[in-house]
Amino acid sequence: MSRIGKKLEGLFSAASFAEAGEFETARELVDGDRKVLLVLTGRETDVKSLKYAISIAKRTEAGLEVLAPSGGSAVDKALEISASEARRESVEMQAVRKGGCIKEALINYAKNRRDLVCVVIESTDALNIDCSREQKRLSGVWEKLGCPLALVSEKAD
Repeated sequence: MSRIGKKLEGLFSAASFAEAGEFETARELVDGDRKVLLVLTGRETDVKSLKYAISIAKRTEAGLEVLAPSGGSAVDKALEISASEARRESVEMQAVRKGGCIKEALINYAKNRRDLVCVVIESTDALNIDCSREQKRLSGVWEKLGCPLALVSEKAD
């Protein structure tokens, strides 16, 4: 069955459950295309964030979207590793590259997205990559996302 056919089947099933008064079940069927958004920074710690994001995606039966800065061999390598790990774990992955301030790119990309389970990033400092002084002052990123922001950082020894 095609992807559109599966989507329609899910919607018809959700409508049937809603008619029967099973609203929560109907809502779960409609919200089936959930995504975990991983934000890459090009740092070595991206691998740890990737593993965490894939773990969440598998547990919630969600796909993985990767938001990465444009350019740079470290980011290219991180995207390559991400694609390989996602395939290995049977997690559907899609990558998007954005230039400029990663914080602003994240806010614009995630704005009004009801399908996001959470956003995974290395640290809040990483959000300021390639940001101007004014962009760094954008406050309350997590409040603008509409979903949890999971910060993955290296453990201090």
